Amino acid sequence: MASYQKLSRTTPGTSPRDRQFEPAYEKWRRDDLYYLAKQHGIENRADMSTDELARALRDIR
Repeated sequence: MASYQKLSRTTPGTSPRDRQFEPAYEKWRRDDLYYLAKQHGIENRADMSTDELARALRDIR
């Protein structure tokens, strides 16, 4: 989970300028995305691809 812990230090703000600090989920491994999706209670995460997990996580932020 090193990549999750390392990349999650920055949190996106509400302004467009702050969105530059949003984690780049596309660079994450699928198991890290899955772990984060599980923490957020995203349903059907087991059936999602890496891109779908990244999109779902971005949508909840």
